Amino acid sequence: MMRCVRTASLVLAFGVSGVSAAMAQTSLGELLARHGVEVRGGQIDVAFDAHAAPRVPVTPGSFAAPLAVLTSAGGSDQIAAAYAFGILAGRSGRAASTQELAAAGQSLVAMIGGGDRRTRIAGARVSGRLFAAPFDRSPGPAVPPGMVDALFALLNQDNEIDLLAAMDAIGQLREISAASSLTERYRYYRNAGKRALAGGALEALARIGDPSTVEIVRQLSGDRWADGRDPTALAVAFARQRMLQDGSIAMIQQAVDDKSRRSQARGYLAELGAAVP
Repeated sequence: MMRCVRTASLVLAFGVSGVSAAMAQTSLGELLARHGVEVRGGQIDVAFDAHAAPRVPVTPGSFAAPLAVLTSAGGSDQIAAAYAFGILAGRSGRAASTQELAAAGQSLVAMIGGGDRRTRIAGARVSGRLFAAPFDRSPGPAVPPGMVDALFALLNQDNEIDLLAAMDAIGQLREISAASSLTERYRYYRNAGKRALAGGALEALARIGDPSTVEIVRQLSGDRWADGRDPTALAVAFARQRMLQDGSIAMIQQAVDDKSRRSQARGYLAELGAAVP
């Protein structure tokens, strides 16, 4: 009850008092800074992309401000709050309570189904990280009602970033029912020369870990399509390490030194349970 009262008070503080968008996002940036998360130029999404993690312990009260904005605001404020909540809660929402995750999840489902592309993408990306199912099959957070359906609906968008965000989240949730569809998408995108989308489908399949994916990944060993230094080549390394345990983690570790792929590599290392530089 006290948490509800605290959150309701902050809704009033950000909404009724007429705090501007810039001030709300500045407050979120200051909150992250107090937890040891560097936010340059107020770009909370960039810190999320870089897999920034709090260096100061996160307490229940830490979530009150981002949750208040996430559940009561819209536009850039809501997007910033979603990314801030995702950073503080961490992968699989481990630092947040069940009640806080449920409240955030309801807003994220609405964001995924929204009309604004930036809002949809943020909702999907944060949902994937917050409700990610652990690879070790330990219990993960309960996925909010409607989230999986919203992500599948997002796959019907034409925009490539929408599609990548949806596949990323579906893979993070390890939604086994998506394995067949993602396999078809991988083959279609690859044959159509849509390399980034094919890489996104493969990445999602590796996260889901269905046995049917093993043969697909095995075929990539020695396949020139998997060569290069782009995000798709790194996604192949992730899939090989995840499904075959063939030592491809060394390629991922090396990619941390590549500025253009550093965030992607750090994310894979975190998922695989390896040390993150």
